[in-house]
Amino acid sequence: MVKIVANFSRDLLKVLVSPEETFKAVKDKGLENQGLYLYIFMCAFLGFMLGGVVSAITGVWIVFPIAFAVVVTVIALLKLIVWAIISHVVAVFVFKGEGSLTNTIKLMGFSAAPFILGIFALMTLILIGTIFTSAMLFVIMYIWAIIIGSTAVSIEHRIGFGRSFLSVLGVPALVIIGVMMLVGVFQ
Repeated sequence: MVKIVANFSRDLLKVLVSPEETFKAVKDKGLENQGLYLYIFMCAFLGFMLGGVVSAITGVWIVFPIAFAVVVTVIALLKLIVWAIISHVVAVFVFKGEGSLTNTIKLMGFSAAPFILGIFALMTLILIGTIFTSAMLFVIMYIWAIIIGSTAVSIEHRIGFGRSFLSVLGVPALVIIGVMMLVGVFQ
């Protein structure tokens, strides 16, 4: 059991420190599924922590964090699937990448590695009440997750980091901005 925890910690650190090398090793060994396992675990844990914060503030039952963990995990998985589909479509049809959607979803699951910062952010919020520090940890967490997601698309589709960054964030952001502008025009 100690070895499994040590391997999990070591692998998590590898994803955070050098995602490109880690993804190449993961693809060589055929361990892409670990990305989904990591994503589910980190989202459930983060949801449980978030439910604990809400439960402490509102005084609701102890069941609330567990329900929150399930809801956050389901929503996060849906977000991951939509994010991976958009990134895959842009990478394949715009940038002529060559990768599969299932591997894109699995590798983008590793973008949950920075969620450890979100867990620390919630812990500092609960224990010390530092709102600014917690907010900054969440900002760093999201930026890091985008970088790891971009690296995953780059490795899977072999299109380079710049194009994969546009696949993961740039083009979807432009589409969202365009839709928001259209909605604003028709109101």
